[in-house]
Amino acid sequence: MSGFDGWYTHCHEYGTTGTYWTPPQAVCDSFRSRTHVFCGDEMTSQLPVTASQAKRKPGRPRSKRSEEAIIRATTFLLGDERYADITVSKVAARARASKSTIYRRWPTKEHLVIEAFNRWPALTAHDRGDVMSDLLGLYRQFLRILHKPPSNAIMPTLVAERAHNPALAAVFDPLMRRRGDPIRVVLQRAMARGELPLATNVEMVVDAIMGITVLRMYFIPGDLGIPAIREYLTVLLRGLGARGY
Repeated sequence: MSGFDGWYTHCHEYGTTGTYWTPPQAVCDSFRSRTHVFCGDEMTSQLPVTASQAKRKPGRPRSKRSEEAIIRATTFLLGDERYADITVSKVAARARASKSTIYRRWPTKEHLVIEAFNRWPALTAHDRGDVMSDLLGLYRQFLRILHKPPSNAIMPTLVAERAHNPALAAVFDPLMRRRGDPIRVVLQRAMARGELPLATNVEMVVDAIMGITVLRMYFIPGDLGIPAIREYLTVLLRGLGARGY
């Protein structure tokens, strides 16, 4: 088994690009075009269905095995090549699939790349009774998922490409915002328990926590150990006026 096999977890409860608690309808909206809607495992036309089309027999069901092979191939190429060098033809060749099969499921390379990126396992906002323990629990999960191949190579690639690729930014940015949902759950829970002031700016805190984590992990070498991140969170919580800090 290669390093990419068995790496993906995907639950339709979260939608095609909703591994991090995205409602299925939001997923459909993100993949909506003028003539088609991509949702779950189907692509449905928004154009009227003619009588001749209604009589046609349904096509062969899409192979789940083929889909997983395509996602594994995309993930491998993201960790092995520059983004600009990745083509649907290369993905098709590595996955032993046709380009038409890929385009039926993902209309652009950007949608395919985001699908591969979004197969990373979800973080779970466990309730351990206090905000520090809850945040450290998320951080440990984050390290297990993102600080090892192939994800440790993919994130910098996507961030660099997103800066000058509007098509990628359009699908990458909403997904990254949803990646902060578990932190939002922890902070809102802490506010409900009275650990954090009700006036806490949740979005600012989410940015601060995600920012320092991604910065140290990918761009500026820093201590990723639990004591180091605990020290950072202590300073942050103290500044927010958290109870006990």
